Amino acid sequence: MGEKRRTEILKQIANSTKAISASTLAKQFNVSRQVIVGDVALLRAQGHPIKATAKGYVMFLDEERFIAKVAVDHLEEDTEAELKLLIDMDVYILDVTVDHPIYGEITGQLNIRNDEDIQNFINDIKNKETELLSSLTKGVHLHTISCESKKYYELALDELKEKGWLIENN
Repeated sequence: MGEKRRTEILKQIANSTKAISASTLAKQFNVSRQVIVGDVALLRAQGHPIKATAKGYVMFLDEERFIAKVAVDHLEEDTEAELKLLIDMDVYILDVTVDHPIYGEITGQLNIRNDEDIQNFINDIKNKETELLSSLTKGVHLHTISCESKKYYELALDELKEKGWLIENN
């Protein structure tokens, strides 16, 4: 019973372009949310790249795309513009990482792939009256990004540099 449920959970998460919450899955399979959390932990332990986000579970497989990190530094009010610049270049923003002086690296899953994702993220920040991770480091942060090719990555770097947001090795 549990193995069949986990197989179905894996299929749903893998085939969805939106996050699926543990509560939604729990209702669907008529089990507790905690059972779903355990199921997902087992799936992750088996090597499935399931990510937990604030909205639920996602599994974006970008094997065909170029994946890289980019270091940026900008004011909080430039966040939406930064995300829009990247999305308009067909660059997905997978996560954000800051290097905290006490806790070390802290990473938050973003999985931003379109304008709707940007608006949802910005609205969540405003509505939940919370701060961006980058506020812990005065605007300095890393993104893991996914793009069609290394050429698109380099074009994105050029655009970020033009805006003055790219942190470069000197």
